[in-house]
Amino acid sequence: MNFSLSKAQFFLLLFIIQTGVVYIAFQTPLIIYSQHSAWYVFFLASIFHYGLLLFFERYYQFFFLNGFFRWVYLIYWLLITAVLIAYMGYVLASWVLPRTPEWIVVMMIVGLSLYANLVRPETIINIGVMLIPIIFLFVIFLMLAIPDLTWSNLFPVEWNNTRQIMAGMIHSMYAFFGIEMYLLYRPFLKQDLQVKGKPLLIYQLVIFIFYFISVVFTQMFFALEEVQLIPEPIMYILKSQEVNFVKRLDIFFIYIWLSWSIVTVMIYGLSFRVLYLSKKRKHPKRSIVFFHLLLAILPLFVMQFQRIEFIKNSIHYVLIVFTILLPMMIICWNKWRGKRVS
Repeated sequence: MNFSLSKAQFFLLLFIIQTGVVYIAFQTPLIIYSQHSAWYVFFLASIFHYGLLLFFERYYQFFFLNGFFRWVYLIYWLLITAVLIAYMGYVLASWVLPRTPEWIVVMMIVGLSLYANLVRPETIINIGVMLIPIIFLFVIFLMLAIPDLTWSNLFPVEWNNTRQIMAGMIHSMYAFFGIEMYLLYRPFLKQDLQVKGKPLLIYQLVIFIFYFISVVFTQMFFALEEVQLIPEPIMYILKSQEVNFVKRLDIFFIYIWLSWSIVTVMIYGLSFRVLYLSKKRKHPKRSIVFFHLLLAILPLFVMQFQRIEFIKNSIHYVLIVFTILLPMMIICWNKWRGKRVS
């Protein structure tokens, strides 16, 4: 595909992929498995995340996907997107649309993604620009909860509990969601632009602060016993805040989260489009429609409480394989063979 990205577009696209959908819920498994040490564990995970970004930036030219691995990632992104849509439908049914049929919610999300992916790629990227101010409203309104925070919930930190730290690191993988997209979109950055050094560090600091505030506020707002019962802690914190302009702040932010998550689905659709059309195809639009047809069907098999919970409790292992291990293996193999992205 023939398009190019500015630095701002590139990092915005990456930020939406990494934070969309999972932002309201990833704190729960992290805190359950790392207890009072969750904030410290997430700090360590963020250092690893930055190291991974540096590795990807240095060797992204070697992320060449042959026919087999191209299909591996196409199928992986299809299934991941279906899971994200199923979770979005589940959250909407739990918070604001309990009587709306599941298939209507799925069709709405998939229809918007299909429309966006049948036009120019830049359209999807530019939609994300409109999300910047409303995404950071989450952080601003979380500050209303400061009087209700209990700072002692952050302690004691078990600095030497290796088992707890490793369990927390594994479950912090939700914050790494979609990081392999760095390798997919990095070659589309305009050639005269550099992201290593200060730009990459700034991106890391922004996403770290954005996530870290949510982790610390969740720890300080809820007791450890309460966190285990709360699937979307950020929404519960917002629900408890009283403001004059809206009766329930959580519902206001559910719709913001929904918009943010729909753009994430659009970007996954764009990623399918970029990778699949990296080879010339006879009917590209037909392929995009078929991809979205599968997205309209697959989530309906997952949108049940037990299945959603099973996926939430196990998907981090899948993420380790496809966001860290497999990209590193492909890069090392292609570097040894001298095979680069053209």
